[in-house]
Amino acid sequence: MPDVIEHIHGSVVQHGDVNNRVYLMHLNPGALSHIVSALDALAEEKGYAKIIAKIPAEAWRSFQAAGYVREALIPAFFGGRSDALFVAKYLSLERECVRQSESVDTCLERMETASELPGQTVDAPIGVLTRCVPADAEEMGAIYGRMFKSYPFPIQDATYIKRTMSAGTAYFGIRVQGHLVSLAAAETNRHHQTVEMTDFATLPEWRRKGMAGDLLIHMEGQSSQLRIKTAYTIARAGSVGMNRVFKKNGYRYAGFLKNNTQIGGSIESMIVWYKRLKCQSE
Repeated sequence: MPDVIEHIHGSVVQHGDVNNRVYLMHLNPGALSHIVSALDALAEEKGYAKIIAKIPAEAWRSFQAAGYVREALIPAFFGGRSDALFVAKYLSLERECVRQSESVDTCLERMETASELPGQTVDAPIGVLTRCVPADAEEMGAIYGRMFKSYPFPIQDATYIKRTMSAGTAYFGIRVQGHLVSLAAAETNRHHQTVEMTDFATLPEWRRKGMAGDLLIHMEGQSSQLRIKTAYTIARAGSVGMNRVFKKNGYRYAGFLKNNTQIGGSIESMIVWYKRLKCQSE
């Protein structure tokens, strides 16, 4: 059963056994004193191993006093003014510890030293880049289901994809001979003027052809037209290629979320990247 998303004291919280965590996705600042204790109570009741929260910098002291540590920081995230912090509280030693082979230093070193792979650079775009529509949801879900043994959100479910489309998430794909072979999504928050670049997936036979980079550049252009100020992503630390795509396109390292997300069949650490976008009017 997928993790659930619910409102607690006006804040948006995801939790469940899939990720074995509580994730405060959107904080209601007016109930700050209540939400910190509510997250603790929820995690204790369900036996979760981690609490992760995305909060404005102004809320940091309250979380720090409750035993949280800072794992990532995106400057000028909220409306181009207030920093965003990803803060965590670990409720088991096993969840907190990361093997050296999976540490942030090791992951970043692999990204820097990995050689270019054959076929990684192409002279011209392959396929047709298009915005996906609800009629594509079944095909999209099949691709996501094939590419990920597990995922923090049920993107292999066509109903979920359609629901997120109607809520404002823009999905883009590359078609070859009429079939989708590569996907990504831009999850826009117009109020905060941010966009999360997420849900990248390319079928194995079409990898190393620059498709993820093409999708990313296109989504940045679309976001700039909407006057979005900050793009960010939360990428699998072990995915050298995906992290290199973001660094190559000017994204800055923001932090390392230890043992954070159920993806690809296990709990993995994640790297946060961000980029300041140039609005068309600037």
